Amino acid sequence: MKARPERLAAVVAGRDLHALLISDLVNVRWLTGFTGTSAAAVVGEGVLRFVTDFRYLTQAADQVGTAWEREISSDLLERVAEGLPDGGEPLRLGFDDAHLTVKQHARLGELVPEGVELVAAGGILEELRAVKDAGELDAIRAAARLADEALEDVLRGGLAGRTERDVALGIEIAMRRRGAEGASFPPIVAAGAHGALPHAETRDVAIPTGTLVVVDWGAQL
Repeated sequence: MKARPERLAAVVAGRDLHALLISDLVNVRWLTGFTGTSAAAVVGEGVLRFVTDFRYLTQAADQVGTAWEREISSDLLERVAEGLPDGGEPLRLGFDDAHLTVKQHARLGELVPEGVELVAAGGILEELRAVKDAGELDAIRAAARLADEALEDVLRGGLAGRTERDVALGIEIAMRRRGAEGASFPPIVAAGAHGALPHAETRDVAIPTGTLVVVDWGAQL
């Protein structure tokens, strides 16, 4: 994980940006390891800033490495803007145009110092995340193995006569018992013709004997 900010900073510089604002929590977690629900990060050459609110003071100290400048504020965008150079020098700040709302973009534009240009730069983190490192590959393999074992636990008790919802709950409980953080998405259990629906909603309907059952599930570690 330590190499990720360096990789990102190199890409940011290659896009003719001085820094990039990361506002999507999925990307913040991938970059910093922080699992809270309120955070943003700014990355550039020689710049590693992490901002969260007061509720996560202890958690941020535990999860976010010392290479990051950890900042606490009840207003993330305001704090991001306050930390930018205010010397009137031109500065190109990238932002995720697929995540930052129109309202947030307008407010950020009002908050940043004079000379700061906001540049749409969505997709940079997603491109980096698409190439998995060794740790991520190990985690994927471990999650797949755990999910398979959890399903086997449930299947040993049989499916016929149980409701789709009960089986789905059983799968999630079995994954957690084996050490999963949770399900990567709500498990889908769909019997018979119901299984032909894309992303079928699991029902309180008993599974008949001799019926094809579609199961879609995954574990998060």
